Amino acid sequence: MGAATKDFFEQLSSHEHEPLLETTTGTIRLDLAKSGNRKERWLVSIDKGDVDVSHRSSAADCTIRAPEALFDRIASGEENAFAAALRGEVIIEGDSKLLVRLQRLLPSPPRGAPRGSGNASRKTKR
Repeated sequence: MGAATKDFFEQLSSHEHEPLLETTTGTIRLDLAKSGNRKERWLVSIDKGDVDVSHRSSAADCTIRAPEALFDRIASGEENAFAAALRGEVIIEGDSKLLVRLQRLLPSPPRGAPRGSGNASRKTKR
């Protein structure tokens, strides 16, 4: 498991209550594909901001499947989870609103930083 992924889940599990999720209730299972045929599995249970993180393998309201290396870039702020899902690099099953809620907790890329390799460059007119 990448350092950013491990740090993200450790930090999330250290917060018993997350104010950004006070209107959220549901479970998110992340299946992160490792080399070979192995998976790293995380289950995030949210109950009106109360958060529990584990490695349980159970049914969830939202299942997110991604390569481990990609999620490590998401957890470090180099990639955006929802943008990766729109590109088809992350597979979402179930309630996709929960990915949007989880995105609130993930770091954002620094302003002006180059985008990750999976992001297309675009110019905006002002």
